[in-house]
Amino acid sequence: MKILIVDDEFVSRMTLQNLLASLYECTTVENGEDALKAALSDNPPDLILLDILMPGIDGFEVCTRLKAASQTKDIPVIFLSANTEVEDKTRGINLGAVDYITKPFHKAEVKARVQAHLSIKKMQEDLREKNITLERQVDEIKEKTEQLREKDLQLIEMDRVAGIGTLAAGIAHEINNPLGFLKSTLGALHKNVGKMREALMYWEDKPAKDPLVLGYLEHVASTGLYRVVDSMDEKFDRAGRGMMRIMDIVNSLKRFSGIDMEPLTKIDINKNITELLKFVVKQKEKKIEIVTQFQKIPLIECAPYEINQCLLQLLKNALDALDNDGTITITTECHCKDNLIVIRIVDNGHGMSSEVLRQAFNPFFTTKPVGSGTGVGLSLTERIIKRYGGMIQLESTAGLGTTATIKLPVPTQE
Repeated sequence: MKILIVDDEFVSRMTLQNLLASLYECTTVENGEDALKAALSDNPPDLILLDILMPGIDGFEVCTRLKAASQTKDIPVIFLSANTEVEDKTRGINLGAVDYITKPFHKAEVKARVQAHLSIKKMQEDLREKNITLERQVDEIKEKTEQLREKDLQLIEMDRVAGIGTLAAGIAHEINNPLGFLKSTLGALHKNVGKMREALMYWEDKPAKDPLVLGYLEHVASTGLYRVVDSMDEKFDRAGRGMMRIMDIVNSLKRFSGIDMEPLTKIDINKNITELLKFVVKQKEKKIEIVTQFQKIPLIECAPYEINQCLLQLLKNALDALDNDGTITITTECHCKDNLIVIRIVDNGHGMSSEVLRQAFNPFFTTKPVGSGTGVGLSLTERIIKRYGGMIQLESTAGLGTTATIKLPVPTQE
């Protein structure tokens, strides 16, 4: 290791050089200017023994400049002086020196202090290198962790999409088959009831003198059979409307999940939101007012189940933010100049704190109780929206509510 000895006294320089030359590479200079040049050279010293009282730049000024320069601030400086005043020692330490040796020198003391501070410097350098290595390893771990999270999100998204498609297909199959059977059965019953009415009307046109006919007509009248038959048309009509409602729900679910659609197709966001509201809003359980303010907007090309998944997540979040009552306002508009469709879902629920809002899009972050939320809904929503070149923003104030804004690009008309 290299030591720079700075002293204007020849005897002091030679004494220190002879003392340390057998252990270290020693260079000597006799003034502050040469000391700064040596320290700032391409081969700087590992430690500097610096006299205080020298002509020109004194040791205190040299130390100050050394500690101010980035190239030399970490080189340990040991002051040399015949002055034993506490003020000088304190000043030297405050300027950044690591030690203070008084003249005349004690050989064993000089060797011990030099060796100690060189050892400390070596340990500090080793520690810095290990810290750099550790920081690099931490960065690598963070990068790998993010890669694993990204893969987890992709798997979860694929699983959700597949699950929705499977569920919708199963529901469509399980409901459509018995629904078709029920529809045909009700049609046959309706026809048979018409025949029953014709049979009853047949006896009304016959003379009721025959005791058997008279008894039959009296019995039919007492049972209210005419009234029952007359009310059957209304009952069949109600049953038909109920079946149409079931078919409409099944078709809405199929449209939501993308069944029977191409992977990419043009959709009307307004219609999609209307369909979704049939599934997520249970107004009988909560006194929730849904306000829709739809403007006429252009169609967008996308995979319907993906956009529906995003809208569904935001609608469910808005519902969860409300207790027993509240209002959800859904607006759509077109920013024609920017070629953007803007969708806003606003609730007046309990809102989020700034800390929660800051982490809202982080994968696996959730404020819901254990088991009731995975914390990936908003992360997946953000991924899907960005995939289509759009963006999603959240604005929220604790106790006042939340506004979720989606902006999706509209292809320019050529």
